[in-house]
Formats: sequence, C-alpha cells, structure tokens
Amino acid sequence: MKPSRFGIDEGPWDHARRWLVLAPHPDDFEVVAVTMRRLAERGCELFLDVLTGGASGVEDVFAEGWEAKTVAREEEQRESCRLFGLAEENLRFHRLTEDSEGHMIDDAGNEARVHAILDRVRPDAVVLPHGKDSNADHRRTFRFFEHWRGAQDDPPLALLVRDPKTLGMRMDLVTVFGEDEAVWKAELLRCHRSQHERNLRSRGTGFDERILAMNRSVGNECGAACAEAFELLDR
Repeated sequence: MKPSRFGIDEGPWDHARRWLVLAPHPDDFEVVAVTMRRLAERGCELFLDVLTGGASGVEDVFAEGWEAKTVAREEEQRESCRLFGLAEENLRFHRLTEDSEGHMIDDAGNEARVHAILDRVRPDAVVLPHGKDSNADHRRTFRFFEHWRGAQDDPPLALLVRDPKTLGMRMDLVTVFGEDEAVWKAELLRCHRSQHERNLRSRGTGFDERILAMNRSVGNECGAACAEAFELLDR
C-alpha cells in the first residue's frame, strides 16, 4: 500500500492545528524541517521542546566541558530556528537528567517532566522518534510519550519519524520535496556545526548529506526526488 502524501492526500493531519516536536536532541527538528515548513505555511502553531543537551555528541575539538558543549548545541538549535522562522517563545530546552554516557535516564522523574511538557502544550499532533531505534534517547522519548498518551481520553495524532537510526517502521505518510527545498533544509542542518564537523571527520560526509541521503532514499521508494517519512501511531 502506497503511503499518503502530505498536502495531497487527506487525512487526520489536516485537522491538527497545534503541533509539538518532541525532540530528544538539538537537531531532531531539522530532520522533519520540510514538513514543519508546510505546516507553518498552513498557519499551524509549532512548538519545539528539546529534551537533552546533547553534549555527548560534541567532540572535544569543538568545545571543552559538558556545559560548554550543551550551550553550543542549544545555540545551534536557536540559530536554525531563527533561520526557519519558529517563534522564539515556542522553543524550549529542558536538559533532562542524563547518565554518565550522556543518555537521558529512564526514570520516573524524567518521564514526569516529559508528561508535563505534553500537558502544557496540549498538542493536536506530536512528532517524535520511532520506538524501534538504535538510539536510547529516541526509544525512551517514545516510551515516555506512549505512557502519557495511553492515559488520555482523546490522544493527539502521533507521527513517528524515520531517522537514520530507525531500525524499522511502516511508511504511512510522506512529505515529498525537490532539490530547491533540499538546499534550504541543508542550510538548516549545517547550523548544527558541532554535528556537521563530527560527521565530516567520522563519516567523510556532512550532517546535511547524511540526512538528505536518507530523504533521497525515501523519495526513491515513493517516486519523488526526496521525502520525509512517518509512521502514524495507531489510536
């Protein structure tokens, strides 16, 4: 079965006006930037809540010390959001408690803080990582959300993101885009200089090309130049 196309095929996403991106790390918003841009163009209200500082993903050559690394990543996110045009008051950083390796701790305190975000925003739709993912923060974000969602009488629409670390998912919805928007998205991704430089050193390709290569692969699957892909969490 072919996935629905955002902006072309009708679906429950058309009725959601208040959208929350529940991002484990700075830079997760940019993975779905084209979809967020289309929503903004429709007049939807967008919120971005970043759960961890992401300092463990910053090399010492870029910044020294946990606090300096965290501040650097948050400023990268702010810069990208300014370029995107996200309202400054709709971007929040939470710095959930992390373990010695920099992963958010899977405990009741962190879960309660995530639930408080959802209670505050009261979104019509939430964009978040898939539960089947090699990244521990992605898995825990999904689990915290799933626990909150299960207690709601009228739960929001949930769009699970296809990310380079996703291990497997249905492709229910895609946002297709061409090379002009790929150039725009790449500019946002390169705002995350700590990640861009780390990818260049460790993988030989930038953060922008890592994400766009995935988008081109998804696009090839659905007959488009590029696409962002989502699984809709069953209600």
